[in-house]
Amino acid sequence: MIPIGLWRLLHLFFAFSFVGTLVVADWNGRAARATKDWPQRALLLDIVARASSIGGLGSLLALGVLGNLLAVGSGYRMATDTWLRAVNGVWLITVLVMALVTLPAIVRLTALARAATPGDGPPEYARLLGRWRVGNVALSLLYLALLVLMVFRWRS
Repeated sequence: MIPIGLWRLLHLFFAFSFVGTLVVADWNGRAARATKDWPQRALLLDIVARASSIGGLGSLLALGVLGNLLAVGSGYRMATDTWLRAVNGVWLITVLVMALVTLPAIVRLTALARAATPGDGPPEYARLLGRWRVGNVALSLLYLALLVLMVFRWRS
């Protein structure tokens, strides 16, 4: 049997890892918006895409699995505890926003930036950038909700 302390350690590790990828995405996204050099912009967006897909989504999935193992080890049960259902619901929404909004948008933005020529750039770039930014803000807010739920637990 694996001690509950190990589940807690791994859960916190992946929580920090996920937040780290949000910070990387935000700061590199800001730098990409600030530069007018399309190859530089493509490089920065590629960093965001790699961090978001490998580190972000991977950490988010591990966070959910380990969080459930920690909750079960702490005596919570999905059938009886509304807190655990609420946490899993917010986590699932976070996974969907990441997989359906931010990741497709950043991959497409990176491809557009790579193919862009000097000047104004591709017309759909601004729309995709807006979509990615909204997704990134939503991920940050959802993470804050998860953090609040991690700290303030209740029993049914």
